[in-house]
Amino acid sequence: MIYGTKLGRYFNIFMCIVSQPRCTITRIAKNIGHTGIGRRRATVSTYVNDMYKNKISLKPNLVLNDFQNLQWKAYFCKKTDRSKLSATFEMLRNNKKINYVVFISGDCDFFLTSRDPALDLKQYDIDIVESSSLYSPIFTIPQGWNLSFENASKIMLKCNFEKGSLLRKAEGTLNWGDLDMRIFELMRENARRPFTEVAAHTDVYSSTIKDHFYKHVLPCCKVAHYFFPNGYDAYMQGFFKIQTKYEESVVHALRKLPCTTYIYPLENELLINLFHENINIVMTVIGKMEENGIIERYALFTPLWYKHI
Repeated sequence: MIYGTKLGRYFNIFMCIVSQPRCTITRIAKNIGHTGIGRRRATVSTYVNDMYKNKISLKPNLVLNDFQNLQWKAYFCKKTDRSKLSATFEMLRNNKKINYVVFISGDCDFFLTSRDPALDLKQYDIDIVESSSLYSPIFTIPQGWNLSFENASKIMLKCNFEKGSLLRKAEGTLNWGDLDMRIFELMRENARRPFTEVAAHTDVYSSTIKDHFYKHVLPCCKVAHYFFPNGYDAYMQGFFKIQTKYEESVVHALRKLPCTTYIYPLENELLINLFHENINIVMTVIGKMEENGIIERYALFTPLWYKHI
């Protein structure tokens, strides 16, 4: 569907990139109907640049699938000594073995993830409150992008909730060569990064980079794309750890909201990073879902400081 407003054009472009992460400007222009006399290709390029500049969307990330030899692990931690919490966070986010870390308020001080089975957290004087295997995250495509958070929340609560758990299954062994891993590291924060730029960092031809990307790297990853109608920085965030027998339905319902929601399946729970405009509305929704038996129990953490994926 083609939407005529500027935000609608942004969403059209976002959806083009969702369906084809490396979609060219020419293809995007055709898909959104921006072709013909008086319609310049450069205008679409400007839309794309503005969309990322204003953080209405974030550049698509490569997220590695679950493999038995590269299993994610998630940790909720609390600092033993309550002093120098900020300094501890800085040390954690500079640790190359830690992929993602959030400084949070609540029952714990830090949430972090790592693929390294030998990760040593004792050196930071922190205790592991809870640990869990972490499965491939889900990033929703927001169907309520043109609605207020309040109206989208009402639609979300009207969803038909049925029991059903998300599939948690790791694939076999990841057998990438050094070049494949290097391409992944150079492109994981932007799946649209030009192959020529990647080639300049690897001393191989861009045609070789392209070949390895499509044959080896991309098939082992999911592409995470994001949409925030008012811009990423305009929203508050809440980390909800919930236990529910309605996991698939909860994920489906979260798609009704205006912003992309990040969902991290743990072994027995879901960790949900929810972008919102009003915490009172959020807690009303959570309360009704708990009252209706959709959520069995939950914990809320407020993100204070990030190291992004």
